[in-house]
Amino acid sequence: MCSSVGDTSPVDPQPGTRIRDAFTSGPLQSRQFRLLFSARGVSVFGNFIAPTALAFAVLDLTGSATDLGVVLAARSIPQIFFILAGGIWSDRLPRHLVMVMSSLAMGAAQLISALLLLAHAAELWHLAAMQVIWGIGFAFFFPASTGLVPQTVERDHLQQANALLRLTLNTARVGGAAVGGLLVASIGAGWALALDALTFFVSAGLLGRMKIAMEERLETPNFLHVLKEGCRDF
Repeated sequence: MCSSVGDTSPVDPQPGTRIRDAFTSGPLQSRQFRLLFSARGVSVFGNFIAPTALAFAVLDLTGSATDLGVVLAARSIPQIFFILAGGIWSDRLPRHLVMVMSSLAMGAAQLISALLLLAHAAELWHLAAMQVIWGIGFAFFFPASTGLVPQTVERDHLQQANALLRLTLNTARVGGAAVGGLLVASIGAGWALALDALTFFVSAGLLGRMKIAMEERLETPNFLHVLKEGCRDF
């Protein structure tokens, strides 16, 4: 087969070239985005270790699928109720500091759960209570992390930055679940949750190194008024 001499259709760059470009001329050339990218990657990896560890921890404690549902609900329901509040405070405070505090809260919750399991002192309500704290922390972490991305890269690199974060999420979803299963099978659910806690503390350390200028805020109504409007819209 022969091709037209005048064919000037563009050739897609190789994957290696795309990755190199992300560092040299893309969002990863920004120190602030590299810190955010690393912190998100570490914490998301830990997020996907936790469900496997919690599942085996609860089943070892009670053997009840209903109890497992209670613990997982305790992890999820606070996210629904507090996500609006998290978004409001993320617009009023430095977002990276909101993420630092949220990461510390989530890490502490998982560390306490891990220590209780390792000491063979854990009860179902302990795990459920710690997951409530985790869920509230995530409700503040997520909107802050989403709103922070445009503050770390130039507008032209925003789409690529979001794509890289999405790639990290998908990779961590697979890798975290696999590692969680291996850890539970080899050293137990308590140690798996301890590793999850460590990822949040590492994430908090990375986020604490960010230097983000406080955005100029427009005059806004008080917190309760904004929350009421958000709930009505939701």
